[in-house]
Amino acid sequence: MANTSKLIWLLALALLVTGALSGLAWYSDRNSALSEAVVVYPEPRALKAMALTDAGGRPFTEARFQDHWSLVFVGYTFCPDICPTTLADLARIYPELKQLSDKTQVVFISADPGRDTPERLKAYTAHFNPAFVAATAEHANLMPAVQQLGLIYGVHERGGQDYLVDHSASIALVNPDGELHASFRPLFDEGSGMPLVDGQRLLQDFDRIVTRWRG
Repeated sequence: MANTSKLIWLLALALLVTGALSGLAWYSDRNSALSEAVVVYPEPRALKAMALTDAGGRPFTEARFQDHWSLVFVGYTFCPDICPTTLADLARIYPELKQLSDKTQVVFISADPGRDTPERLKAYTAHFNPAFVAATAEHANLMPAVQQLGLIYGVHERGGQDYLVDHSASIALVNPDGELHASFRPLFDEGSGMPLVDGQRLLQDFDRIVTRWRG
């Protein structure tokens, strides 16, 4: 696997399973129509204070999730495989996501603040869709923000500017009340061997989640 090690992926999966364990019966009874690639939390979790900065140089706090369905993915712009593949897939289904809820937003959080400047982040996300939001912060603020979303990352510095960042491949879903609502889990792609979230399954599960929220 090119940049997301199996260890990081398994750690992220363990965090996800641990967090959802108390709601497995609820998940089975209430969400049988959802695919195995999503975990919906029985009690959505309110997010604690965040202190990030977006690609426009503005503060990005937990308040930016309010009144949106936010699909949050952590990665970095130098990522050779999972990040561009995942963001391209989200860009592909983005028009359909907006049809399901005009409150939908995609948030890309960079785990590489040392190289991902606001200018670089803005250009990178705009390549996929200008509406995508990007943010980052120094690790002291970044790590707790990422962890409370059920995500994880680790930087492996190799001297200079040439290093890789391991990161989870899941996509967190934050509801319009600013709570962690669900997590879309990756499956290992048979062709590439990479853990990737299936965009079509995400779209179908998102539809059911939003419909239940309205009901």
